[in-house]
Amino acid sequence: MTQVTAPALSRTPRQGLRRARGWLVLVAILLVGSGIAVAIQLSLATTSNDPMGASNPGQQGGQALARVLSQHGVEVRTAGTLAQARQEASGRSTTTVLLSDPNGILDTAQLRSVRALGSALVTVDPRFTQLEAIAPGVGLAGRPAAARSSQPACSVPAARLAGTVAGVTNAFRATGDADGCFAVGDAYALAQVRGHGATVTVVGSQLLDNGGIDKAGNAALAIGLLGEHSTLVWYLPSDADAAASGPGSLADITPGWLTPAILLLIAVVVAAAVWSGRRFGPLVVESLPVVVRSTETLEGRARLYRTASARVHALDALRVGALRRMAALCGLPPHASVNQVAAAVTGLTGWQAADVHAVLIDDEPQTDAAVLACADRLAELERDVRAAVRGGAQ
Repeated sequence: MTQVTAPALSRTPRQGLRRARGWLVLVAILLVGSGIAVAIQLSLATTSNDPMGASNPGQQGGQALARVLSQHGVEVRTAGTLAQARQEASGRSTTTVLLSDPNGILDTAQLRSVRALGSALVTVDPRFTQLEAIAPGVGLAGRPAAARSSQPACSVPAARLAGTVAGVTNAFRATGDADGCFAVGDAYALAQVRGHGATVTVVGSQLLDNGGIDKAGNAALAIGLLGEHSTLVWYLPSDADAAASGPGSLADITPGWLTPAILLLIAVVVAAAVWSGRRFGPLVVESLPVVVRSTETLEGRARLYRTASARVHALDALRVGALRRMAALCGLPPHASVNQVAAAVTGLTGWQAADVHAVLIDDEPQTDAAVLACADRLAELERDVRAAVRGGAQ
């Protein structure tokens, strides 16, 4: 008996992977993009871009100062609203408040509430209205003639320990009961007033931020001012503190994850468009009419059966051809039914009727190996019919 071999009709795992390559690439892009978006979100959640922000690592941030104070045993508590600042203030006698409100969000009443949170308030780059509210006697002097100060020559302990400061770009005037330290020309780099149970120290941000903290005695001054007590409330007012509340902007009501998600979606669409464009390749001009070989048609139909895993249909195609040939060998007309052909074949070959029906009609293979076995039995049956017809003719 001749062993009939044929290629497997169902897809192999490698063929399946090759076919799904595009989707796998798309899924990989989604996963990588999601990872990048999550990393960006985590990074945005742990850092800030606010001037003098305690988690801002930039030149205008205060991350270096916050970390140094933590290393000196000061508990740094950040607050974005006045309500949070009130909650974080542990007690007035043990609390220092750092206030940075360059946009002038707080009104006079709120500023005086901040002054009451601790026994020491350090306000950074204050506006004129802020000085009027909490630091009477201190005025703005603009940019000084010198960036490096002389010796403090004042009664502020932290200033006396610092020696000199450098990088001064904002100077202040001290009149009345205000105490001026670090003379820079005819103004001062620092001013302090006492009243209402607290000291209010006015200083420029260039002495405290990451870009200037390491100059001259800036670090010693910052630690002396802000590390005086065990608790430091690092308060940066936000729009929630605004006294007049208007309708929120679109940015206020948009969730933070929306922009990264939109960027990720755009990247996926562009990647999918590039992938799909490369898949089809350049167009080919072909002359008509086109002659299609029968083998190409056969192979194309076989690929369709393999793609759909249509094993029964593939076997039926073999059965139709075998029935037509065996009907002719048995002398039956072309329109003879399958049962008529099966009966004639049974009579000629001596096969059991059930076996002939199984080969011609009943068997429904579920695997590629079963398809090959059925094809072998069909070919064997056809050979026996031919042999029986030839034997009878001799």
